[in-house]
Amino acid sequence: MAPKRDDGARYALPHIRIEQFRRDNPYSPPPRRMDEQAPRRNNVLHGQRIQRQFSRAYSRARAIIAERRALQGRRAPGIYLEVTSAEHESLGDLSWEQKGIRLGALRADENDTQKAAIFVPEGSQTFITERLQRYATEVEAGKTPSLSARFQSVESVSVATARSLWTDVRQMPTDQNEKLWWECWTWTDKVVDLQEHAESLGLQISGRRLFFPEVQVIPVYANIEEIENLIFSSGAVEQLRNATDNPSFFTVTVRREQNLWVDDLLERITGPKDESPAVCILDTGVAQAHPLINLALAESDCLSVNSTWGTTDDSSGHGTKMAGTILYDDLTYALADQREIELLFKLESVKLLPPPGFEPTDSESYGSITQAAVSIAEINAPERDRVFCMAVTNTDVSGERPTSWSAALDQIVSGAMVADRENVNTIGPRRLFLVSGGNIPDTSDPDEISDIDEFPVEDPAQAWNVITVGGFTEKTEIDPADGYVGWGTVAEAGDLSPYSRISTDWDHSQTPIKPEIVFEAGNKALSPEQTEILSGLDSLSLLTTNRDFTDQNLATFWATSPATAQAAGMAGVLASRFPAFWPETIRALMIHSAEWTPAMLKRLNAAENKKQKIILARHFGYGVPSLERALASAENDLVLLAQRELSPFQRMRETLEGGRTRLKNASFKQIDYYNLPWPMNALEGLGEREVTLKVTLSYFIEPSPNWDAALAPQRYQSFGLRFDLKRAAESEQQFYERVNNLERDGSPRTAAVQDEGWTFGSQSIAAGSIHCDVWKGSAASLAARGKIAIYPVGGWWRDRLKLQRHSAQTRYSLTVSISSDEQDVNLYAEIANMISISSSV
Repeated sequence: MAPKRDDGARYALPHIRIEQFRRDNPYSPPPRRMDEQAPRRNNVLHGQRIQRQFSRAYSRARAIIAERRALQGRRAPGIYLEVTSAEHESLGDLSWEQKGIRLGALRADENDTQKAAIFVPEGSQTFITERLQRYATEVEAGKTPSLSARFQSVESVSVATARSLWTDVRQMPTDQNEKLWWECWTWTDKVVDLQEHAESLGLQISGRRLFFPEVQVIPVYANIEEIENLIFSSGAVEQLRNATDNPSFFTVTVRREQNLWVDDLLERITGPKDESPAVCILDTGVAQAHPLINLALAESDCLSVNSTWGTTDDSSGHGTKMAGTILYDDLTYALADQREIELLFKLESVKLLPPPGFEPTDSESYGSITQAAVSIAEINAPERDRVFCMAVTNTDVSGERPTSWSAALDQIVSGAMVADRENVNTIGPRRLFLVSGGNIPDTSDPDEISDIDEFPVEDPAQAWNVITVGGFTEKTEIDPADGYVGWGTVAEAGDLSPYSRISTDWDHSQTPIKPEIVFEAGNKALSPEQTEILSGLDSLSLLTTNRDFTDQNLATFWATSPATAQAAGMAGVLASRFPAFWPETIRALMIHSAEWTPAMLKRLNAAENKKQKIILARHFGYGVPSLERALASAENDLVLLAQRELSPFQRMRETLEGGRTRLKNASFKQIDYYNLPWPMNALEGLGEREVTLKVTLSYFIEPSPNWDAALAPQRYQSFGLRFDLKRAAESEQQFYERVNNLERDGSPRTAAVQDEGWTFGSQSIAAGSIHCDVWKGSAASLAARGKIAIYPVGGWWRDRLKLQRHSAQTRYSLTVSISSDEQDVNLYAEIANMISISSSV
């Protein structure tokens, strides 16, 4: 593949590996300085009030259950209550596993309070009452009341309804008689109960379901009354969501005049080798016989999740368009020049949606269908390396919260599907997966799309481990042949494409930056009076392969689907060039190679603070990736790279009186330090002149989309990692003490040194499983910052000991680059020499 955009021969030096400069140490996080705590409630009065509310709600809930039981003839195993927090406070953990008391369906409302459903088994009322009495007991001044962490934030307790379990971003259905598919997020040990009660109620359960560490997502077809009967008779449902996914393909075929130069192009193409990796397209199927596609796609690699659908693209043509863009980028450029093109990867196709005339794909669980599609491709060619690409989203469903579909993608990428595991502490093959962020819908009225915040990235593109692709555009010239003389374009060159969605309205502290990268997605035409918008104009779109190639070989393509296809093509090239690189590393290189265009930089530089900058990052991510920068370094623009394994947590034994031992709770285990091989002579020679440092840390988490995952990332992620760079004004020992409590000798803690110069700052990039930031400052200051630490933060592997994942290992990729605008400086040579000397010792 020969991309349209390149940086000439400037990037020709191999990346520098720095694993030899690493050492791992035992780790414990440093104590945090606590802010002044808000005044606490009077626990006696508060506890008595909550106890009265609990008693009334429990009695009322039992009466309601009794009425339902009279109709069903079955005894309910317990009741659900709704618990509400005080304003601006988070609910504590009100679950007691040994008593079967469980908390679920955590959600926030417009008053900045939290609500959750609590399931209380029959016979456990006394247990909670006793705990509330303990909390309501007077304590000495300065002492913390018993169980304060659990009850302090509770404002009220009331009877729960099915709405109390609803956590979908869409409104809960209101038509009492309408039947639809519901996602019942079911506690794993209650699955049989749910199935038995559903059968007794005559409800249909889908065979497709998803398996997460503590829950199974089971689609059930029912109306509101039936689903309520199922919930309250089984006591098995943790939360409830809408299972009617409506995937949207971004397809419109615009016929255009085209010079039929395909035969000439075919003479300049060399197909991929047998051992080449593949890009696997999950889509509508592909027209495999297209002359520009069959060079890379064998009939044996055309597959389907349903054998009766066939494998060819016989509906919208979307899959065939994706295939052409993955292989050739925008065909306009390949057709217009005389380059020799070598295809470095193959294609695979798995048909994900049915052709016309067939029943719609089981809409109750696209997560399990996507996982099945991945497995089909891997079973078909088990030894082949591959990249997965999917430009399918859930129309107008915001990705702010984890869903079964997005969590299924996170499982795919992290090797945590059910079939991936040999035992609880092993993880299956990691995978690279690219998805589109979704499109702003077509309209002719500019006012309808004037507020871009109203168009958030769509489900499942919020998945942490995938690369979510948005769109920018460089297409601003309208060809007179299109017939719209005098019209302009919506976006200026280098800015966000008017098709591309953003994530500015999500909770920035809880959700990853999406999209992470942008590729060409085309532009929209704007009338001279700025009263009309036109999508899909030929000269503002990309050129690709057409499904009906016997009529016309080529078709136009626009929006985030071709952007995602271009990203997948770049990933395929990197996978071919670097077969030893992990998916985590390919992902890191793509994002690390991205740069903001001048139009994006203009907006970033005008931002007054980091908060405004992170809002802009949620428009266009880290910018436009460069294949050349991802493949190699330059003399004044070098990349340091490491792939390492790390053990985030451990359980230690402690000795008790009498010589007995027991396992303690899980704690943190490992921190990695790197003595970065800085080009000291070159940096000191630059002195106060500005240099740029970029750091990207990439890893994959195992998801657990339980009741509190949307509001507490540490409950969704299996673990997290962070990086911390030594600051110029602190000594090596101060750096070690600042990041690792085990490095301290008990002396008073020194004041933290300010760390200026970062574009976003550590807090703004903390969510997700890739962390990327840019630092600018003097070369002399950078010379004093030659150490970096990689350390773990919390996750459910540590907290949920019964799942026995606390000893699992993970791995990460670290990418660090230094660049300078000074053309006469050679940052690369000094480090390369240092590496050579170190390797020969």
